[in-house]
Amino acid sequence: MKPVQATNAEVAAAALVSLPAMSPSRLRHALSERDPEELWRDVCASRSSIRELLVRGDVKHAAAAAREFNLDALSATLNANSINVLTPSDHRYPEALRDDVDRPPVLFTRGEHSLLAGRVAAIVGTRRATAAGRATAKELAQELAAAGITVLSGLALGIDTAAHRGAMAVGSTVAVVGCGLDLCYPARHQSIFDEICDEHLALSEWPPGTAPAPFRFPMRNRLIAALSEVVIVVESGLTGGSLITAREALDRGREVMAVPGNLQVSSSGGTNALIRDGATPITSVDEVLREFEVSRAVQNPPLTTPHMKGRAIEIAHELSHGSLTLDQLVQRLSVPIGEVVVAMGELLRLEIVVESNGWLELSGSMLVSGKEHQ
Repeated sequence: MKPVQATNAEVAAAALVSLPAMSPSRLRHALSERDPEELWRDVCASRSSIRELLVRGDVKHAAAAAREFNLDALSATLNANSINVLTPSDHRYPEALRDDVDRPPVLFTRGEHSLLAGRVAAIVGTRRATAAGRATAKELAQELAAAGITVLSGLALGIDTAAHRGAMAVGSTVAVVGCGLDLCYPARHQSIFDEICDEHLALSEWPPGTAPAPFRFPMRNRLIAALSEVVIVVESGLTGGSLITAREALDRGREVMAVPGNLQVSSSGGTNALIRDGATPITSVDEVLREFEVSRAVQNPPLTTPHMKGRAIEIAHELSHGSLTLDQLVQRLSVPIGEVVVAMGELLRLEIVVESNGWLELSGSMLVSGKEHQ
């Protein structure tokens, strides 16, 4: 991560967007015409010209808040965390956002800005992802990144993190977050967040010190949609942030693709609904690569399927309909628990099945091999 020395204009822009009474849409317009330092001086001086920037028009209240604002502390935080401050007049501001009707007046970034200059695909999905969903997101991200496409997601649990990890293994990723870039949410992702900031790119419209809040994540999702050429939904319930991202993408004329899933699994409800409503279904990585008009960087060798027999085949069949506990498997198969335990031990050893908090589920990607589609 490159060291940052924030300029006075950058600190002023960060301070302006930090004021609670500041209207983002009005500030966006003002910063397209005026210098942030000039605007900040006008706020501090209680000039009536800044009334148009405020949600409630209370110039005295805004001026009092500005005069109490610690610009030196803000500058120190920006520098200590290598946070860049971008306004639309900055050449580093993403081109995909410049003409967006809802572009942020100020963006905060950590990492390599050039990653947004190339081809970008978003991979999003539920936090409550299945093992198969996570494997699918990782496979898609890895193949896209290997082909030179930057993979963008939201650093959330489940599908998002699997996508980031898949991309980071071979290429580049961008994380759009719903809090200040001096924080990490969720906290358990600190190591992956640090790696993204050091070697990839993290981006937020929220100034340092801003804690995550529920209303910030739908706003984060509109940025994911706006920054991407294609939005890919791997797993999603019938409600949630992934569907918000898909709607924001459609509103902007972006392509939306979705991985179809088992009708009996709740995490497939949203993706199946998207496909029903016109999203492009994905059954192989090659279908996504064709959307970008690129080929696989390296053709994968044919996948070999671990040999299963007898009870293991029956267990895999039952788990293909969704996660089950050991007791539920025994009940469904109507066989002695010892036979199920032995077969399950082999499936776990072969990593065909994974166990999480007592629930057993298939671990493989939901996509078919590229060879079948050539």
